[in-house]
Amino acid sequence: MQIGLYANTHGQANRDDTDIFLMQTPVDQMRPVQVAELAEAQGFHSLWFPDHVCMTIDSDSFHTANQSGTRAYQPRHNMLDAAVCMGAVAVRTSRLKLGTSCLISPYRDPLSDARQFMTVDQLSGGRLMLGVAAGWMQEEYAAVGVPFEERNGRLKECIEIYKRSWTDEVVAYDGEFYRFANVSMDPKPVTRPHPPIVYGGNTPFGARRAIRLCTGFYPLFLDAHAEPDRFAPLQDEIRREAEKLGRDPAGFTMTCAASARITDAGDPQSEERPRRTCTGTAEQVLEDLERFAKAGYSLVVCMFECPSGELAELEDQIRRFGAEVIPEARKFAPAGEWLQVD
Repeated sequence: MQIGLYANTHGQANRDDTDIFLMQTPVDQMRPVQVAELAEAQGFHSLWFPDHVCMTIDSDSFHTANQSGTRAYQPRHNMLDAAVCMGAVAVRTSRLKLGTSCLISPYRDPLSDARQFMTVDQLSGGRLMLGVAAGWMQEEYAAVGVPFEERNGRLKECIEIYKRSWTDEVVAYDGEFYRFANVSMDPKPVTRPHPPIVYGGNTPFGARRAIRLCTGFYPLFLDAHAEPDRFAPLQDEIRREAEKLGRDPAGFTMTCAASARITDAGDPQSEERPRRTCTGTAEQVLEDLERFAKAGYSLVVCMFECPSGELAELEDQIRRFGAEVIPEARKFAPAGEWLQVD
């Protein structure tokens, strides 16, 4: 099993007994390049950047990061741009893979995204992992002028355009939402045939779409007591859809994001009953990570709880995971026929 890190470019995370929250974090407490360099030195597999164009002051939309639907973001929220940060990190690291968690593709121009993320892959020497999703906030779609009800159709076309842009010598597309012909998109990404594209979702529809269009599935386990086998029915859905398509699921990856926090023995968080998922001592965190491996996941992207909101606390979590968790987690062999993330 590999361990990734959820970037703090949308703020430091905290949890109550039900939900995950992102705190309003000053930019000088984010420092994405510094965090990336430390994560690479500590053996993390990848760094995953969240994405939003804007955040409306209030929202009635159901936030899929929390099973309660409660929005994790504050009314006014500091957010750094994923692609820009990834470009900066790419030239200051050499091994760390760079992902999006997740790019809200449908309200952007897919050719522009194909260009931006090809650039990330080029600058990093082939380390891009593109997570895509339809998004959840209706108010944000309204702000950028794209109908929310079109998001699923647009996402499908965006994924198809990314792949054509990254593989075809002459790029053309004739869809419901995007139409163009005789376009060049060069250079191509370093990764061939194209960088991995993982689908962020937690519904049967999303699971079926993931195996149809992408190279992996990426659900979230960010709420306090998330069970690692929660989405086992979705894996079965993927298997059934793969059989219909004649596609071998052994070429498809299972990745997920989970909130986490390592503490000392005797810390109240390690003694909670029930204990929050992936929290407590290194041994307790590893128990939960092994359950994720048994549920089929070969990469768990950890969003660290840092109640102080301070960068120093995040750095301490990164160091402790690097020393106490990652070497042991690498010994876990994920269950199932899925392709393991390398």
